[in-house]
Amino acid sequence: MAAPNARTFRAVDSEPGDGRQDGPSADTLFAAALEAINAATNQGTRMRLLGGIAVRQLAPSAARPPLARTYHDYDVVVASRDSAATARVFRSLGYSEDPHFNAIHGAQRMIFTSEAGFNVDVIVGTFQMCHRLDLGADLPEAGLTVHPADLLLTKLQIVEIEDKDLRDASAILHDVPIGLGPDAVVDPSRFVRPLATDWGFYHTVERNLEKVSEYSARVLDSQGVLKVHGAVGALVDAMERAQKSMKWKMRARLGEKVAWYELPEEV
Repeated sequence: MAAPNARTFRAVDSEPGDGRQDGPSADTLFAAALEAINAATNQGTRMRLLGGIAVRQLAPSAARPPLARTYHDYDVVVASRDSAATARVFRSLGYSEDPHFNAIHGAQRMIFTSEAGFNVDVIVGTFQMCHRLDLGADLPEAGLTVHPADLLLTKLQIVEIEDKDLRDASAILHDVPIGLGPDAVVDPSRFVRPLATDWGFYHTVERNLEKVSEYSARVLDSQGVLKVHGAVGALVDAMERAQKSMKWKMRARLGEKVAWYELPEEV
């Protein structure tokens, strides 16, 4: 995580696989995340899941082959104003920390380690790897995860998208409906909002939606492929129809002649 012009980081949180764990189970990680979210709520702090465990919570197909994978930690996001309060929550639950890392990067990101040995990546306000996505200012009032549209964008904003991200994105598109409403859905208007003002972000997402379609065609059955391809088509249509900003249009003229993304460092 980083502010503009600062280094960005990519957490190495899990590896692709068939869902068999060589560390804490997904249920163990989810239970720990739920404990932290409840503790934060009790102290007046809104904390929500993102990352692979959030995908597994929203999309049942993420728990089954061929989209199942392993997890080694869990990720949460909080508003920028809640950074200090969040640190107190994890300390109260017995998590340790790297005080040097958290002191330097705590305005954007913190890392804590549980007594069981797994890490928690705390995103503070803005999620940034290849592109910037503001998550902390508008976290859902209810539920355990960030908005499904935001969760999907965190997967699709990775230029060098990996197998685990393709699996997670496929699971979301397979299981979570595209639409509007109070239930958990991928809201297309929310999905396109950050893309309509940032051509680079838009371009990465359109490239990766195509890759997700290709991936699903390789690993899913025919019914699953139809679901994913239908969801991809709906989102691409929403992207194309969205009113683009002048900044977007000017940047689009340059296309790929100029780098349109940042490459994060792994930590």
